[in-house]
Amino acid sequence: MDKFSSKHFIFLILGTAIVSMKTYPETFMKNGGRDSWIAIVISSILVFIYLIYVLNKWKRAGEDNFVEVYRKSLGKGLGNAALFLFLVVLFITLVECASMEADSMHENMLLETPKWYYLLFFIIPCIYVLLQDIVAEVIVTIIGIALIMVAGINLAILTSSYKQFALLLPIFENGINSGFFTCIIKSLGLYGCASIALPYLKFIKDDNKKLIRNSIIALIILTQMQIVSVTGILMTFGPDRSSVMNYPKLLQTQQVSYVQFLEFGELYVMLQILGGWLLKYLLTFYAILIILRDMKVSKKHMRIIIIAISAFAYLTAFFAANDMLVLFSLLNYYEYLCLANFVIIPVIVFTLYGRKADTSLQKQ
Repeated sequence: MDKFSSKHFIFLILGTAIVSMKTYPETFMKNGGRDSWIAIVISSILVFIYLIYVLNKWKRAGEDNFVEVYRKSLGKGLGNAALFLFLVVLFITLVECASMEADSMHENMLLETPKWYYLLFFIIPCIYVLLQDIVAEVIVTIIGIALIMVAGINLAILTSSYKQFALLLPIFENGINSGFFTCIIKSLGLYGCASIALPYLKFIKDDNKKLIRNSIIALIILTQMQIVSVTGILMTFGPDRSSVMNYPKLLQTQQVSYVQFLEFGELYVMLQILGGWLLKYLLTFYAILIILRDMKVSKKHMRIIIIAISAFAYLTAFFAANDMLVLFSLLNYYEYLCLANFVIIPVIVFTLYGRKADTSLQKQ
């Protein structure tokens, strides 16, 4: 794809990192309480530092292949093990996308529609898109993110009259405790889903300055959306109710009512949730395919691999989403897995890779 630039990378970052924190923020807000918005500000700064650091190390060394970066940094054996872990968490992310879409729609919109039905009409359309090339993925992502941003702006306007700034105060009423740091760690783990976009860098031919500049734009958009989202939930429900609501954004928009009969806030959230999970699923799945191709898996087997992974994701998501309490317990572990595989390990990998690249340049 000769016209794939760093401007497209903006949409890839947004497509992978927006929807999780917007859909189930209570998993970390129950730890941070009223001060969750401060924790989100801190984790936003940390994800800025992380992603710019990784991109700078990678592009400065001139290697485009994600698989080779891991292997050159850690050695072939350990590198393959780290790649395997990365692929495992990518698959778990597929399960997260499918199960959250089915559970959120079942619990809040159409209670009598079974979850297996939602999953069926989520995964099968995705197979069709995945069987196309990367152009289809990028086009769907750009259109989806544009619509999600429009819906978000409309929601902010519609719900503004229901928010009370006083609910954000007092700050650190009970001091800084372990729950505050847990909130930072969990939210940073979900921010780390932006690393799903890293395998796509092999298609970007822009120079390092353009990539960094456009990545900063993406991070600014991403972090302000999450900060506004968390503060909006706190200003609407307060810290006690926000931490026990499974889908606070859906409940928040149910308040929207004008002229006593216009009640359409949920339509915007449905677009954000359905569209957001669809985009994250597609981008994650295609990232798996990119890595497998870089590991020399034959292209003629890709169709079989797509169908096999989709079927396994369907079955796993069905069992994960079958009980909402079990699902949200699993999401707590998922946040730590994301932190380890999407943040901590990549920092180690790219630090080692940058040092080896600098050493080789000095020898030359």
